[in-house]
Amino acid sequence: MTWLAWTARGRTPLDSVYGLLPEAYARHRELAEQLWRPGLVDPVVLELCRLRIARLLRCEPELAARTPAARAAGLTESKISRLADWPTAPGYSAAERAALAYAELFVIDPGAVTDELAADVTAYFTPPRAAALTLAIAVFDAIARFQVALEV
Repeated sequence: MTWLAWTARGRTPLDSVYGLLPEAYARHRELAEQLWRPGLVDPVVLELCRLRIARLLRCEPELAARTPAARAAGLTESKISRLADWPTAPGYSAAERAALAYAELFVIDPGAVTDELAADVTAYFTPPRAAALTLAIAVFDAIARFQVALEV
């Protein structure tokens, strides 16, 4: 549990900590809902990026969670189990590989995104979808870091 001296009421540890800032938490949830909106970015791509970021940052709560939209879109535990080997593992599309490469570099060094990687992302995602993917990756990165730092 968190190292904070006190928390808000909540059904999950994240709710209890983020609930200390109810307006910010409400805005975060609204943003997250928009990012998962049907037709924006494939929910399988988003979930793979979310889980890869969680693994890189060692965020256990995020690793344990599954997004219903991704499940409904066909993401399986089998595919998730191969996520650490996504560059060479079978069953990953070119778009998924581009998004995962982008997500990893975003977490490690966002300033290191090359023109080649940007071209790879935009080959599979229109400008609005690439912007949505980037925002989703930033949100996934931020919430995972928030949880890790506060031991949620």
